[in-house]
Amino acid sequence: MILYEAIKYKYPDADPQKDFELRNDGDGSYINEWHLDVPKPTAEELKEWWEASQINPRYQPPLPLEFLAQEVAKEKLMRKQLEHQCDHLTNELKALKREILLYKGESET
Repeated sequence: MILYEAIKYKYPDADPQKDFELRNDGDGSYINEWHLDVPKPTAEELKEWWEASQINPRYQPPLPLEFLAQEVAKEKLMRKQLEHQCDHLTNELKALKREILLYKGESET
Protein backbone atom coordinates (compact mmCIF):
# COMPACT_ATOMS: atom_id res chain seq x y z
CA MET A 1 0.00 0.00 0.00
CA ILE A 2 1.22 3.48 -0.85
CA LEU A 3 0.01 5.88 1.85
CA TYR A 4 0.46 8.99 -0.27
CA GLU A 5 -1.82 7.64 -3.00
CA ALA A 6 -4.42 6.46 -0.46
CA ILE A 7 -4.56 9.92 1.17
CA LYS A 8 -4.62 11.75 -2.16
CA TYR A 9 -7.43 9.46 -3.32
CA LYS A 10 -9.60 10.45 -0.35
CA TYR A 11 -8.38 14.08 -0.15
CA PRO A 12 -7.23 15.09 -3.66
CA ASP A 13 -6.66 18.72 -2.62
CA ALA A 14 -4.49 17.81 0.38
CA ASP A 15 -1.04 19.35 0.16
CA PRO A 16 1.72 17.02 1.41
CA GLN A 17 3.86 20.06 2.17
CA LYS A 18 1.44 21.48 4.73
CA ASP A 19 -1.51 19.12 5.34
CA PHE A 20 0.28 15.90 6.19
CA GLU A 21 3.74 14.39 6.49
CA LEU A 22 4.61 10.77 5.84
CA ARG A 23 7.61 9.06 7.33
CA ASN A 24 9.40 5.74 7.09
CA ASP A 25 11.96 4.77 9.73
CA GLY A 26 12.63 1.39 8.17
CA ASP A 27 9.59 -0.41 9.56
CA GLY A 28 7.13 0.89 6.94
CA SER A 29 5.52 4.20 6.13
CA TYR A 30 3.25 6.02 8.55
CA ILE A 31 1.61 9.42 9.00
CA ASN A 32 4.01 11.48 11.08
CA GLU A 33 1.96 14.71 11.06
CA TRP A 34 -1.70 15.35 10.20
CA HIS A 35 -2.98 18.91 9.80
CA LEU A 36 -6.26 18.42 7.93
CA ASP A 37 -9.50 19.43 9.66
CA VAL A 38 -10.64 15.81 9.79
CA PRO A 39 -9.55 13.01 12.13
CA LYS A 40 -6.29 11.28 11.29
CA PRO A 41 -7.19 8.14 9.29
CA THR A 42 -6.84 4.70 10.81
CA ALA A 43 -4.83 1.92 9.19
CA GLU A 44 -8.12 0.31 8.12
CA GLU A 45 -9.33 3.52 6.44
CA LEU A 46 -6.03 3.95 4.65
CA LYS A 47 -6.24 0.36 3.40
CA GLU A 48 -9.82 0.92 2.16
CA TRP A 49 -8.82 4.12 0.36
CA TRP A 50 -5.81 2.40 -1.20
CA GLU A 51 -7.95 -0.49 -2.46
CA ALA A 52 -10.55 1.92 -3.81
CA SER A 53 -7.84 3.92 -5.57
CA GLN A 54 -6.69 0.77 -7.34
CA ILE A 55 -10.22 -0.07 -8.51
CA ASN A 56 -11.18 3.51 -9.44
CA PRO A 57 -7.97 5.35 -10.29
CA ARG A 58 -8.20 9.11 -10.53
CA TYR A 59 -7.69 10.73 -13.91
CA GLN A 60 -4.06 10.75 -14.91
CA PRO A 61 -3.06 13.40 -17.43
CA PRO A 62 -1.34 11.99 -20.49
CA LEU A 63 2.42 11.84 -20.53
CA PRO A 64 4.04 14.69 -22.46
CA LEU A 65 4.92 12.37 -25.33
CA GLU A 66 1.34 11.07 -25.56
CA PHE A 67 0.00 14.62 -25.37
CA LEU A 68 2.30 15.74 -28.17
CA ALA A 69 1.27 12.76 -30.31
CA GLN A 70 -2.39 13.70 -29.81
CA GLU A 71 -1.69 17.31 -30.75
CA VAL A 72 0.23 16.25 -33.88
CA ALA A 73 -2.66 14.00 -34.90
CA LYS A 74 -5.12 16.89 -34.45
CA GLU A 75 -2.88 19.19 -36.48
CA LYS A 76 -2.61 16.64 -39.29
CA LEU A 77 -6.39 16.30 -39.41
CA MET A 78 -6.85 20.08 -39.50
CA ARG A 79 -4.23 20.40 -42.24
CA LYS A 80 -5.96 17.72 -44.32
CA GLN A 81 -9.29 19.54 -43.90
CA LEU A 82 -7.70 22.84 -44.94
CA GLU A 83 -6.09 21.21 -47.99
CA HIS A 84 -9.48 19.81 -48.98
CA GLN A 85 -11.10 23.24 -48.61
CA CYS A 86 -8.28 24.84 -50.60
CA ASP A 87 -8.70 22.31 -53.43
CA HIS A 88 -12.45 22.92 -53.43
CA LEU A 89 -12.00 26.71 -53.58
CA THR A 90 -9.38 26.39 -56.33
CA ASN A 91 -11.81 24.36 -58.43
CA GLU A 92 -14.57 26.91 -57.79
CA LEU A 93 -12.28 29.76 -58.86
CA LYS A 94 -11.31 27.91 -62.05
CA ALA A 95 -14.99 27.36 -62.86
CA LEU A 96 -15.72 31.07 -62.29
CA LYS A 97 -12.78 32.04 -64.49
CA ARG A 98 -14.09 29.82 -67.30
CA GLU A 99 -17.56 31.35 -66.98
CA ILE A 100 -16.16 34.91 -67.07
CA LEU A 101 -14.00 34.12 -70.09
CA LEU A 102 -16.97 32.47 -71.81
CA TYR A 103 -19.11 35.51 -71.05
CA LYS A 104 -16.43 37.82 -72.51
CA GLY A 105 -16.10 35.59 -75.50
CA GLU A 106 -12.49 34.75 -74.77
CA SER A 107 -10.86 31.37 -74.41
CA GLU A 108 -8.58 30.05 -71.65
CA THR A 109 -4.87 30.31 -72.23
